Amino acid sequence: MAESVTDLLRQAEVFSRLPEPALRKIGKILRERRVAQHQVLFRQGEPADALFVIIAGRVRISIAGPGGEEKVLAFLGTGDVVGEMGLLSGETRSATATASTNLVVLQLRKVDFDALLTNNVDLMRELARVVARRREATRQRAAQEAEDGQGRGQGMVSVLFAPRGGAGTTTLTTNLAVALAHRAPDHVALVDLNVLFGHVPLLLNLSPRTSLAAISPVSLGQMDRDSFEFYLTTHAASSLRVLSGVLRPEEGELITAAHVRSALELLRRHFTYVIVDTARGFSDVNLTAFELASNILIVCTADRVGIRAVTESQRIFRELLHFPGDPLQYVLNHPSPYVAVSPQQLGQTLQAQFVGSIPFGGDTPTRAALEGQPMVTRWPNSAVSKAIVSLAARFEQQSREAVALSGALAPVSS
Repeated sequence: MAESVTDLLRQAEVFSRLPEPALRKIGKILRERRVAQHQVLFRQGEPADALFVIIAGRVRISIAGPGGEEKVLAFLGTGDVVGEMGLLSGETRSATATASTNLVVLQLRKVDFDALLTNNVDLMRELARVVARRREATRQRAAQEAEDGQGRGQGMVSVLFAPRGGAGTTTLTTNLAVALAHRAPDHVALVDLNVLFGHVPLLLNLSPRTSLAAISPVSLGQMDRDSFEFYLTTHAASSLRVLSGVLRPEEGELITAAHVRSALELLRRHFTYVIVDTARGFSDVNLTAFELASNILIVCTADRVGIRAVTESQRIFRELLHFPGDPLQYVLNHPSPYVAVSPQQLGQTLQAQFVGSIPFGGDTPTRAALEGQPMVTRWPNSAVSKAIVSLAARFEQQSREAVALSGALAPVSS
């Protein structure tokens, strides 16, 4: 048991750099605790009597807003430490921690924590580093929300598109959106524009009560975020909002370019990130999404069929659609273990640089789909999940840069 505990501690950022003897010492005083989904781990305002290392599951960190409503600050998962701020400052809990899923944590009591800090300079240094990073992330989010409140800029619309079937686009789109929602709770929306056979709700184990097809474009133009929330389905484990294009395939004919334009314009006014899953082809629905996109992420596969499809798509985008700037970005996905062309050869052929490369995940995507859980939540330490989280970090950086540029260039209101 001692060996397994030290292995788990290494996953926690605050303990990851400590030597083996120190980990074993800490492991002996930790106590395992199991928490049921929706159960509160600790509440805002309570005395800080322990910190927790998350071993399995996810935790929602929130505070009470001015009107008593819950304001989500972050979602934490395997390897994260919860509750250390109160132990360091000696103040009461500054937020509430709730189990988003069934949860397993290792608990370190305050009295043992104080003794550890007294006798372990390395732990004190690591904890200070983690706290500083958390505070900087909180500061950046507060600055972003302040800018949003002043009406500066709009959210980033990112459309994922694969010109061939079987490229894993929906799986990638769904997990990318969840990864972004983990980093920016309540600020991410996912739109399923595969209007015939969209599978986003299935991959997230959601049951939407309505869809885009049920709303008129005129009504969309008159909605604010609160009224639009009725049409969005919330993925509770991540705070991601999902807008389904249709509930049944036959409703696909009801979706028009006007629907897409109104929905995306509304969403980007109220969300920092709007991620769009599309079907193959250049339908009016897809073309409208492309037109409104901040970036278009082409999902490529390393095979000859995929290369030909992407090459033809490049020609259509550049020679026929004439979008301003160069919104095309490329990600290399490996839905199969067989690779006919190396990434270097593929990049040369397409004259493109990849912003990300997703490795072959074995049966992980299939198992995740059957369970209705995102890979980035179910298996956060897998190579596939880490690659998707890295892509989410890149999107986050692009959004910050876009906000900075729009703030610098925005005209002064009269």
